[in-house]
Amino acid sequence: MSDNSTITLTEKEFSLFRELIYKEAGISLGQGKQQLIESRLSKRLRAFNLTSFIQYYKYLNENDRNGEERLKMINALTTNKTDFFREQHHFDYLRSSVFPMLEKRAKETGERKIRIWSAACSTGEEPYTLAMSVLDHFGPTSFHGWDIRILASDVDTDVLAHAQKGVYAADRVTDVPKEILKRHFVKTSKDPEAPFQVRPEVQELVTFRRINFIEPQWPINTYFDIIFCRNVMIYFDEVTQDRLLTRFSDQLVPCGHLFIGHSESILRLDQLYTSLGSTMYRLSGGVGAASRKKYEDATLPPASDEPAQPRSGNSEKPAQSSTPRRATSHVRGTEVAASMQPQIALDSDVRVPAHSIIVGEVKASRNPLKVTTLLGSCVGVGLYDPKVRIGGMNHFMLPNNSSGDGTSATYGIHAMELLINEIMKLGGDRRRLIAKVFGGGDVLGKRASGTPGLSIGEQNIQFALQFLETDSIPVVAKDIGGTTGRQIQFLAHTGQAFVRPVPRVDEMCEEDMQKIRRSARAAAAEETCVVLF
Repeated sequence: MSDNSTITLTEKEFSLFRELIYKEAGISLGQGKQQLIESRLSKRLRAFNLTSFIQYYKYLNENDRNGEERLKMINALTTNKTDFFREQHHFDYLRSSVFPMLEKRAKETGERKIRIWSAACSTGEEPYTLAMSVLDHFGPTSFHGWDIRILASDVDTDVLAHAQKGVYAADRVTDVPKEILKRHFVKTSKDPEAPFQVRPEVQELVTFRRINFIEPQWPINTYFDIIFCRNVMIYFDEVTQDRLLTRFSDQLVPCGHLFIGHSESILRLDQLYTSLGSTMYRLSGGVGAASRKKYEDATLPPASDEPAQPRSGNSEKPAQSSTPRRATSHVRGTEVAASMQPQIALDSDVRVPAHSIIVGEVKASRNPLKVTTLLGSCVGVGLYDPKVRIGGMNHFMLPNNSSGDGTSATYGIHAMELLINEIMKLGGDRRRLIAKVFGGGDVLGKRASGTPGLSIGEQNIQFALQFLETDSIPVVAKDIGGTTGRQIQFLAHTGQAFVRPVPRVDEMCEEDMQKIRRSARAAAAEETCVVLF
């Protein structure tokens, strides 16, 4: 094709793209943005060797079945300018007023838990600044009994990938005070121009997710004490702004705080929020999360949603259940926890179809199905909606991707979302999900780990538990850690799990591990010598 720099976006095409962009992301583009769309989408035309914008529009509507190209279109259009400690007065107010208020609440309630949402995090400077502010005020949170997590979200998957790495060019940190730079960053080499890496203790507080504000249901099942949504509402029309701010009020705890950008205002919704000045707001009394109990119960599955129980063949005697107790575990070492649902003996004559998965695969079902896999240092997470009896399991190898495969289920960050989406497509509800976590054995040795002190298995466990905690999906059972492998059978229609230790996996090289995973389909049929929980 010819140089598409000569291709112009016609008025008609501009109108079509304005409507599409508004529908997909809620971004309202004025008449003066025609040149911006033309400039930023020209590279997408080059990618498909197209000669007109109408061809690209038709491709988006007729050929982009999985929405991947629409996602790239949104990525190309969004602006991602941000800085560390941008609008410093917001962080000063957190330390001087909000954090002390939360400490006072903790003394009164005994709950040392804080949830923060950076709702348009871009390349990560904002959520990492929040994490630094938390650490500077509370100290190492794990040492003082605090449970503090920061959710960072954006609609742009490219900037999220950058943010997850936590690496920033030297010119991106020039305005960071020297004492903070020394305390929370480490230079990647002695080269004066070398980039800076955010320290692990800062990164550990932050979990990244893709969230599109326009979606009718956000992948969130918790309430927040603090929400930052700065310099993004300026791209929305008033209707979308008001809808977004109202939904934020539903995600805040009573008297929760909202911080917006310096060019933004919420005067039309002054009945929801009380202005504190300088684009800082507090949720008005009686608004938001209906009660403190509602907030505290957000992590629990509905009490009325009992798991389905498989029939016991020809026996007419009811299955006996053990006394439920809360599952407990640690990242290091192995600890098998009892399920919070009844333990039931399966009749050996009951035949359930089996489906084996290997690393990078997920499987969910609403019909009777036994999902099986073999785990070494990998982790598998079984999710189950007990009301509609739909469940499934994934199998991932590493928490995050630092190379290039942006959506592979080989990585936990994608495997978890893919499994949840599969269950939701079948009729499940994210808010009702319960989880069981398996694997993470140190079968490869800590020498294979990229994080000092943590094996690959421990990194996988840590990621899975943090993901589930952030999404308020309760973990009702775990079989994790140790130095051996595990064969897992997860019943998608009942949420039950069987685990069989696989001996001598710790002595196998990675090549052997791959062979065993490939043979899991054949090995998974047996049901003897397993632990049901």
